[in-house]
Amino acid sequence: MTIGEKIKSLRTEKGITQEVLAENLNVSRSAIAKWETNSGVPEVSNLIMISKLFDISVDELLDDKKKRTITGMKVDKKIDSGEYAGKYYDIELNGWNDGVFDVFILGEDEEFLFYQKPNQNRSVYGMIGKKYILSVKVSKRSKRSHDKSGSVNRNYFCGKSVRMELASKEGFIKGFFDFRNDDYLAVVINSFSESKILLKYGKEVNISDVSKIEELIL
Repeated sequence: MTIGEKIKSLRTEKGITQEVLAENLNVSRSAIAKWETNSGVPEVSNLIMISKLFDISVDELLDDKKKRTITGMKVDKKIDSGEYAGKYYDIELNGWNDGVFDVFILGEDEEFLFYQKPNQNRSVYGMIGKKYILSVKVSKRSKRSHDKSGSVNRNYFCGKSVRMELASKEGFIKGFFDFRNDDYLAVVINSFSESKILLKYGKEVNISDVSKIEELIL
């Protein structure tokens, strides 16, 4: 197991996001992503801080023959959304994919987890690709009541202007220079087929490539 794999394993085991780890180490989130994808190695001072934070020796971090078992929360294909009722959550996605924070989970289907988040004086709805979820943990920032009026599923987003995000390509360099999302900052969904999302003006997107869809406030 590489240093990057161990850092990711330790972080996931503790149930913390890349942002939280970055704040604790006083580095950027991109630095954490770089380490975890083995595109860079932490400086000695950061290795010492990581070892203290996760109660592991520096030698164990550097020894690629030693493996760690992840005991933290894992998100399976089927998520019991009822388990999350009444609380707000931070949902972290893997790699360079942007997660969502301080959202209320409304439900799920086979591919997506549906959420609600506050935006000024109204609620905004979105959907997360479950295959890209790395962790789901209770948000510490919000204790407000939620507006759970009506149900939200894929059909809710049809005919609406949304921002669609495709899963970033693997690896630090590829992920950093992946600009495909620029084409989907404001699109309208016509319908969903079994494997495709059909957009206005005839364009199609593979459902399996989508990491997040969120309605736009116009």
